[in-house]
Amino acid sequence: MPEITLYSKTVCQPCKATKRKIAKEGMEPYLREINVDEDPAARQFLIDSGYTESPVVMTSFGDEWTGFRPDLVEAFRDRVKAEAGAAE
Repeated sequence: MPEITLYSKTVCQPCKATKRKIAKEGMEPYLREINVDEDPAARQFLIDSGYTESPVVMTSFGDEWTGFRPDLVEAFRDRVKAEAGAAE
């Protein structure tokens, strides 16, 4: 099953905007949100990976990005729908 992982922070407008966009595109069933303010291991993973901006988004398709990127959320949606169509 496809997955979109959102590494967010408690106080982060781009994080909230990304989560809203994921919901608007109907992709909430694929969402895994990790609040790095509450998960020190996840925060350290992002630091070790060189990320310095929030949110960090990673998909099961191998895509990764930072910040609010509605275009990339839409690309994830399109890929999920294309895979679902191919499976029918």
